Amino acid sequence: MMEHIRMPKVENVRLIDRVSSRKACVGTLYLTATHTIFVENVSEIRKETWVLHSLVCGVEKQSTTATGCPLLIRCKNFQVIRFIIPQERDCHDVHVSLLRLSRPERYEELYCFSFNPKVDKEEREQNWNLINLKAEYSRMGVPNNFWHITPANREYRVCETYPSDLYVPASATPPIIVGSSKFRSRGRFPTLSYYCQDNHAAICRSSQPLSGFSARCLEDEQMLEAIMKSNPGSKFMYVVDTRPKLNAMANRAAGKGYENEDNYSNIKFQFIGIENIHVMRSSLQKMLEVCELKSPSMGDFLWGLENSGWLRHIKAVLDAGIFIAKAVAEEGVSVLVHCSDGWDRTAQVCSVASVLLDPYYRTLKGLMVLIERDWISFGHKFSHRYSHLDGDPKEVSPVIDQFIECVWQLTEQFPCAFEYNERFLIQIHNHVYSCQYGNFLCNSERERRDLRLQERTHSLWAYLWKNKADYMNPLYRPDHSQTQGRLQPVTTPYCFKFWRSMYNRFEKGLHPRQSALDYLMAVREETQQLEEELTAHQERIEKLEKEQGKKVLIKTDTEEKNKHVWAPLSDTLANTPQDYTGSIASFPTGSLSQQGGSENSLLILPQDMLKSSDPDLSTNSDQESGVADLSCRSPSGGDSLPSEDSAKDPDSDEAAYSAA
Repeated sequence: MMEHIRMPKVENVRLIDRVSSRKACVGTLYLTATHTIFVENVSEIRKETWVLHSLVCGVEKQSTTATGCPLLIRCKNFQVIRFIIPQERDCHDVHVSLLRLSRPERYEELYCFSFNPKVDKEEREQNWNLINLKAEYSRMGVPNNFWHITPANREYRVCETYPSDLYVPASATPPIIVGSSKFRSRGRFPTLSYYCQDNHAAICRSSQPLSGFSARCLEDEQMLEAIMKSNPGSKFMYVVDTRPKLNAMANRAAGKGYENEDNYSNIKFQFIGIENIHVMRSSLQKMLEVCELKSPSMGDFLWGLENSGWLRHIKAVLDAGIFIAKAVAEEGVSVLVHCSDGWDRTAQVCSVASVLLDPYYRTLKGLMVLIERDWISFGHKFSHRYSHLDGDPKEVSPVIDQFIECVWQLTEQFPCAFEYNERFLIQIHNHVYSCQYGNFLCNSERERRDLRLQERTHSLWAYLWKNKADYMNPLYRPDHSQTQGRLQPVTTPYCFKFWRSMYNRFEKGLHPRQSALDYLMAVREETQQLEEELTAHQERIEKLEKEQGKKVLIKTDTEEKNKHVWAPLSDTLANTPQDYTGSIASFPTGSLSQQGGSENSLLILPQDMLKSSDPDLSTNSDQESGVADLSCRSPSGGDSLPSEDSAKDPDSDEAAYSAA
């Protein structure tokens, strides 16, 4: 890509702060094959701003002013950067270079093919094997007597956009599968997405049937009958069309459409009403325009957010997932989900329903598995939807963005139910667009195999798993009532929030110095350190107990040196900070006898002597929390222990904050 760089270096460039245009950093702008880099001239700091070319979605050269020529760069992760370049000719060269660098024409031009984290071939293979979909289906309980893996799509013979390994009802023969495939758009016949082994209900997915106004297919009807019968506890199944009914009826005029209940026995049909990719693209653009307003009034912001319709679309996706999750968990009924081609709205709804149904998908590993299954494996069009290559802008749409936000909205309603925090969601979103890793390239499993991505690129999941400590939710508690079973969110309008940390996360001047997540992470880190110290103390005490006897002496009154009380060791392990006072020492009676005393002789050591005599019992009073301007210590220093708040209801959110 170096041949496309006209101007590799420009001096005296100003980086303009969007919030305050008066603030500007002067520095040098560099163009490389993969990044645009701005380095400030301040010698003490030399702060660097790196922009990956794969993340650039728009470059705009604005009208020249007296101070120079402005260049506006918009990124897919919602970062907006404005440079002022002194010379118009230099600005033109940078503009032309960035237009080409941000619009690669071949996969090999993407960053993932040059990104090198310095791991050997064996480790790269292990990283790609971190997520195993066969193990995931096994966890769900398939194959079994009702579902099995079919060889029909080996080498992608039946449907090239589907994975090669597909689970179908055991009674669905190859002729039924092939016949159903021919009657479905893009050959995407009904196949298993999620299986609930508690009641045998299943979530299946497909594309729309090619029914038109009157066409029917016996094999497709037999396929749905097989899905219904694979759930012995139900006498019917739902067919959910995620499109608005008007859109589906328009497709019937083109020879496509939806299932006719008169032709399919024992099905109940349901329209959901999620808009198409073009409406979603427009909605996001309107919302981003609101986010970029310099000084909006409250009315302007709220009106703009409402006018964009973004949160209304998020609610629609979440409502669809709730309907399916309720059908599976409460009614025990299997569901077939489809939209037009079965790779956009279908992926959204199936994955949201899975998160609601299964606590496993609320863990770090589980969410990786879910995205691998319902999005990557089942042929979501990543390259088209997220503009990885220079192509048709009408194909671009924030489909997986909406799924990620649905999960975030759920984490806001159920703060103790998710193992991961919003940083994890934002990091996934960022790398969907970055093309730094090979996971989200291409539009199907077949394309990724032909491109040999596992041999030539690296896996994002291994990187996230290696750094999972950064993405852990400090409020997560596996034993919490929220964590277990099905989530039942409220979807009234006031329950939805604007995700500032996603859409305005680069506006540092608008944020408080520290977010609530940073605070909780620091508290959790500090608590963990104190718990480790407490554990070390308890182990040391147990060791001393074994070496020196079953009892200890407690000095009850420092002024009455001749009065002492015997107390079992278990009584000295305090439940509150007030119990951690006084001095404790224990010695075996044999050691006293050797010193000339009787077996009933008592030996008391002052508290100061105890602290200094055993370094293993001392604590580090100067540990760093790792967060600026934050002190998590009690007034008495770093040796404080849990307060009485720990005795509160363990299932309450207030207790969760205390535990964190």
